[in-house]
Amino acid sequence: MLNDFSSQELWQKTPFSDQQKHVCEQQQLTGQHLLQPHRSYKYKFRFLIPAQTPATSRCPLGDCEYELQVIVQHPKKINKAFHQRIVVKNKLDLSQNITAQEPCSVSSQNDYGQISLCTPCIGFTPGQKVPYHLKWHILQSNHKIIVQLNCFITCYSKSPRNSHRNIKQTINQRKHLPGETMAHLSLPLDCHISRDYGVDEIMKFEYMLESHVIDSNKKVLLTATLPLIIGTTPCRYSQDEENAEVLCYDNYGSFNDETITKRFNLEMDTTVGQPVLDSVWLLPIRRQTHLRRSLKYCYKKLVKII
Repeated sequence: MLNDFSSQELWQKTPFSDQQKHVCEQQQLTGQHLLQPHRSYKYKFRFLIPAQTPATSRCPLGDCEYELQVIVQHPKKINKAFHQRIVVKNKLDLSQNITAQEPCSVSSQNDYGQISLCTPCIGFTPGQKVPYHLKWHILQSNHKIIVQLNCFITCYSKSPRNSHRNIKQTINQRKHLPGETMAHLSLPLDCHISRDYGVDEIMKFEYMLESHVIDSNKKVLLTATLPLIIGTTPCRYSQDEENAEVLCYDNYGSFNDETITKRFNLEMDTTVGQPVLDSVWLLPIRRQTHLRRSLKYCYKKLVKII
């Protein structure tokens, strides 16, 4: 149940809601015979999920879920229903999409200045970094520039009347000083895969890379926007990745300043205190408990002093 925020008065809000069944198929497993008590039965069944079925998702305006329901009918008693939640995922191969592999740039200008935003490609996978090249010229020194990675969610409703709601979620952002710079923003692992939305869709997800010029009052003066395509297979590989066996494309080293064309760093960083212990040969001793406790206490005091 959602509220219509088109009116400013709280008591004049009109509640609206809508739902849509994407897959609705029914099979009778037992046929004409009845189930006998104290006996075990085993049946095989299969349901075909259409290729354009929306993936399982949840957002502030609604959710899309799928479940498998088994109903055991009894002629004289209440029917028993068993529910099993299933997850539907979308798939998009960006290696075959030429549009997603080409560089993309956009520029915008007005009385406040000029801004140019460029990316090596617009196709990425969840967990990857989105590198960008930013160049701008502003007329006043108090203006700042901020680059945001946003997700736009649109939900449509037909009950009690046609209406739609938009939500803008800022996933990641960076602030830059005047001049020219190259940086990146990381995509989360739970990104929604892009697909072709139909006319009767009730939920749509779009990802945008936006750069804004703001003043001291945080008012947006100039904007440049680049659309992104999210897929399950990356659109290009580097030479290191072709020779290495990469099991997934999760970005483990999101804190490094590496580009997306470099090999993934799957090694975890050691703790800060481990090099100090190794340098003075104070390794933990399992059998001598009192010595290990004393070394641990001394190490804590040493860290506080440093």
